[in-house]
This record gives sequence, C-alpha cells and structure tokens, in this order.
Amino acid sequence: MKKINTYYTLLTLIAILFIPQWIQGQEDVRINIHEGFFMRFLAGGGSGNVELDNVSGSTMTFQGATGTFHFQIGTEISDNLALYGDLGGFGITEPEIEWQGNRGTANNASISYTGVGVGLTYYLMPSNIYFSGSVLYASNTIEFETSEGESENGLGIFLCIGKEWLIGEKQKWGLGVAGFFEGASLEDKEDAAGNSSDIKNSNLGIAFSATLF
Repeated sequence: MKKINTYYTLLTLIAILFIPQWIQGQEDVRINIHEGFFMRFLAGGGSGNVELDNVSGSTMTFQGATGTFHFQIGTEISDNLALYGDLGGFGITEPEIEWQGNRGTANNASISYTGVGVGLTYYLMPSNIYFSGSVLYASNTIEFETSEGESENGLGIFLCIGKEWLIGEKQKWGLGVAGFFEGASLEDKEDAAGNSSDIKNSNLGIAFSATLF
C-alpha cells in the first residue's frame, strides 16, 4: 500500500511541476501564430507622383508629400497568412506641377487616389515581420479652384513590408512600422473633344500599423 501511495504521490508531484509548464509552452507557441480574425490600420506619408501623359500634347506631372491610409479586414486562412479586403489611398495637397517646361505650385489644388480590393499578408514568426500585397480597383480625382477631373476606374497595387511588436496581456494587438509602395495605371475620362490621358500614380513612404488578430 505504501508503494502504491508513493507511486501516486510522485505522479501528482510530476503533474504539479511539469503540466503547467507544458501548458505555458503551448500558449507561447500559439502566441507565435497568427490565426482567426484579422484587422489592420495603416496611416503614414511619403512622396507621390501623378503623371498625365497627353495634356495638349505634353506630359503634366504632379509631385508632393502624400498622406496615406489603408484599412484592411479579413481572416487568417492558414497559420500566419491572412486574406483581407482593403480600402485606402493617398492624397496630395497643393502639389508641385510641371508642364511644357514650366514648374510651379498648384495652389488650391489637390489630388486624391482611392481604391478597394483584396490582398494577402504573411507574418514571419516569431519576429512578427510581415509582407502584404493588395490588388485594388482604383481611381483618381484632381480638383482645382473651379474645376474637377476624375479618371476611369482601373487597377492599382499596394505593397508593404513591416515589423510589429505585440502588446497587451493577451498579446492580441500588434503595433509597428512599415515601408510601402502604391501604384496604379489608369485612364482619364474623355473630354468634350474626345481626348483622354493615361495616368500613372506612384507613392512611396512609411506608415505606422496597428493590427488586431
């Protein structure tokens, strides 16, 4: 009987000492895996360039500092891989304009680019470095004091590489920084004379990210 009691006592001690550590280890492993719900906010700025290739026979170029925002929401489709919908774009206020050899500031003018689409993001764990790419259905709007022009809808892309740090007791939020590139090739709507321009967008910069998973 004493041998049996000693046996069960040893098993109990082993369970008390090692099972909690094993459970904690499993929790640590799960922390290093992104799974389930996914939502990310990206906000930042950079340098933008918008080109219209056929404005009275010459290329018109707008350049300036951009404000950029993207909202992405979706779900993990595999460990550390998320599929999401993406809504975002960038804007330039009072850009520098170059046309037919002249250069100046387009006062009281603004350019906005918006798009909606789908994308994928993948995390390298445990470093929490991520790679994202979105394909967007996008358009441009150019506003002057007394006029406004809008492009046809076309395809754009949004690419970024970032690093996040997990915060919170359950480590469900990741805060970080990312470098991004955004671009699109669109076509301007035809004017009264039937003329149109090809529009090329590019936006390169840095954004802060906040991800809930």
